[in-house]
Amino acid sequence: MKFKAVCPRDCYGGCSLILEVEAGRIVKIEGDKENRATEGIICRKGIEYISRNYGRNRLKKALKRVGDKGKGEFKEISIEEALDEVAKRIMEVQEKDPLSFLFYKGAGELGTASRVYNNFINQLKGYTYVYGDLCSAAGLEALKLTYGSVEHNAPWDLEKSKLIVIWGKNTANTNIQELVHIKRAKEKGAKVVLIDIRRSETAKYADLVITPEVGTDLVLAMAIHKYIIQNNKYDVNFVNNYTYGFNEFKLEVQKYSLEYAQEVTKVPKDKIVEVAELISNIKPFTLICGFGIQRQIQGGQTVRALSLLPALVGSVGIEGGGFRYSNHTRPRLNLKTIKPIKNTRGINVVNMGQEIKDKGIKCMLIQAANPVMSNPNSNALREALKEIEFLVCIDTVVSETAKYADIILPAAATFEYYDVLRSYWHPYIMLHEKVVEPLGDSMHESRIYRELADRMGLNKDLIPENNLEFIEEVLKYSKINVSIDTLRKGPYLTDDYCEVVYKDLKFNTPSGKIEFKVDGMKKWGENELPIYKEFDEVGPFKLISIHSRDVTNSQYLNIPSILDNMEEPYAYINKDDADRLGINHGEKMIIFNSLSSITLRAKTTYDVRRGHVVVPFGQNIDLNSLIEGRNTDIGLCTAFHNIGVNIKKF
Repeated sequence: MKFKAVCPRDCYGGCSLILEVEAGRIVKIEGDKENRATEGIICRKGIEYISRNYGRNRLKKALKRVGDKGKGEFKEISIEEALDEVAKRIMEVQEKDPLSFLFYKGAGELGTASRVYNNFINQLKGYTYVYGDLCSAAGLEALKLTYGSVEHNAPWDLEKSKLIVIWGKNTANTNIQELVHIKRAKEKGAKVVLIDIRRSETAKYADLVITPEVGTDLVLAMAIHKYIIQNNKYDVNFVNNYTYGFNEFKLEVQKYSLEYAQEVTKVPKDKIVEVAELISNIKPFTLICGFGIQRQIQGGQTVRALSLLPALVGSVGIEGGGFRYSNHTRPRLNLKTIKPIKNTRGINVVNMGQEIKDKGIKCMLIQAANPVMSNPNSNALREALKEIEFLVCIDTVVSETAKYADIILPAAATFEYYDVLRSYWHPYIMLHEKVVEPLGDSMHESRIYRELADRMGLNKDLIPENNLEFIEEVLKYSKINVSIDTLRKGPYLTDDYCEVVYKDLKFNTPSGKIEFKVDGMKKWGENELPIYKEFDEVGPFKLISIHSRDVTNSQYLNIPSILDNMEEPYAYINKDDADRLGINHGEKMIIFNSLSSITLRAKTTYDVRRGHVVVPFGQNIDLNSLIEGRNTDIGLCTAFHNIGVNIKKF
């Protein structure tokens, strides 16, 4: 029997799928061509769901620790015994010191159903939560302040663009379906420019490739602005009628001469002019911005500077135009939750390990997260987890973090529960169908929290069950008038969806216009205008982490079919740097700083700038042990770049 489905991974795609089920087991997965954004194309990660759900590492029973924390030594216990123990330990800490209970949820899946935890923790006497972001918050905040919302044209509208600038995104690895629309635009004559810290896999689809120094994108963007303004190549009518603060911005960009930009970014002046001329002369123009751009100290200001380029030349609110970052198409999917309690406090995600110690956390519950692999300063976090008296993880595998748990509760896997979700790239609403039952004793989080609530004397009826009635309630609460039967037919677009965002040239900002000058930046202690600040880095090399093609962060490192074929961890280094250090291609090298060190094999190449070392994230290495916990300028995102390291031969 075949079912329409969707991949819920934390990924641009949100791919529509067709599942074939026989005897209560998924036996085949293929793409659904009805989704105009993904067109039936799915990546290896989507194909590997069968191995993910049924592979040797899938948890089917609850586990109890029998060895030292971090060793990963467990024994199977009954789910009833596990739930009893978890409920007992949470109740004990609630009676003694409610704020010593810490709750942490990851963002590995995009759906709505995982958010039912709110109706559990807000029935407690108190708790500590984790605030801040590991992914895209600086850019999201930048666009809300600049444009009033975070939206972009339909993915397939990209084919109408005449100039596509891809800035800090490796589409060929992280958004493979977008590449299809880019290729079609090229077939129609569009020019493609790639601006990135290395010549990535996307470079072969570009007409021009520029590789600035990491952390200098703001200077490059402002220099392009200056050239366009100075040479009167901007859209005067659009700027005068639909933007705010341009005169102040115009004065600020005067500081960013071609000579200064060349010195800071290491991009030749003629290349900066070439990009500026393309942006000035070709319309419609689309700028695609990757999330990595804002994972640096000045991430928010950098995204602001980039996002204003389409506005400068009047390429907003038109077919083939605009700025693409993350697509929060409205209406959003929302879950009705009970009123939050007041007895709470927060821990910043960038300093989670230290704050766990400082705030005396005794008990911790982690849902669908692997912070030991995903969070900065991971060594400090490992030490903190060792000291927590009781740690429980809800997961489908024994992750690196779960190795520190006292109890692991087995979670339902993808397609073993109901959900409804939207992508952050395309505009469809999609039903995540439950097509098979959870394996063994595994269960969806909604049932886990209902079971815990029942044992703890809380009201389990406030925690929704995972069924179709729950989906109907989410749709109703989100004011989306669509039936489940309609969603079962495939990806759904609301009747009022417009493929061109800001077509009416109305913006939900204080001025009602696109804001070159943002007064709201003051709340973050930042200037109203994008201004570059220099930062001194410790170490002769700058570390950059990039996403791998075959894994999503650490989520697929336990999948047998991927794990068995994954090559030994490696790092890209400029060949001249490698030669100077006496490191040959394929030889091991040590990357280190004051926090930690890791050992990787070298891939020598001229696709990486000198003084940079590029490491694919999601390899089975402790990359984040090298990364100090720091926030971006706005949005409380984590600065994974701007990291100084040393390198020596192994």
